[in-house]
Amino acid sequence: MRTDDLVYDEDTAFTLADDAATISAIVRRTPDEQLRAAKIGEWTAKEVIGHLADTAEVFAERVRRSVAEDRPALPSVDQDKIHLERRNNDADAMALSKRLQAAHAAIVQTLQRPGTRDRIGVHAERGPVTAGWIGAYQARHSHEHVTELQPLFPPR
Repeated sequence: MRTDDLVYDEDTAFTLADDAATISAIVRRTPDEQLRAAKIGEWTAKEVIGHLADTAEVFAERVRRSVAEDRPALPSVDQDKIHLERRNNDADAMALSKRLQAAHAAIVQTLQRPGTRDRIGVHAERGPVTAGWIGAYQARHSHEHVTELQPLFPPR
């Protein structure tokens, strides 16, 4: 997947907000046993929702640090390790949804401030990236997973 051309704009902000709202709707209307029974690849739907919450928090922190610090070092994240440590399949689905909403809201709120989108963080693998790029990357990543989840749990 090519990500060099990611730009944070109003549409990106809406994607972050909409995806968090979609996950909230899914967890409100779907019993926990159904979230644990539905599979997307090797993970359950609930694990995917937990993965979204985990990565949203990581990216919100990266945006925050890129804006607040001068070229902070942004380490790579081992998602498999986080997945094993968090045991999201056993977590409260609404709590996962609220974590996702809070992290996406933090990204949007931070990147609305003038000059924040162009602040630089230095990623361990990608090198220098802007805070806007980080927010746009999370929006794309989140949206890909939400698009997988939506057909499994359509509105009634």
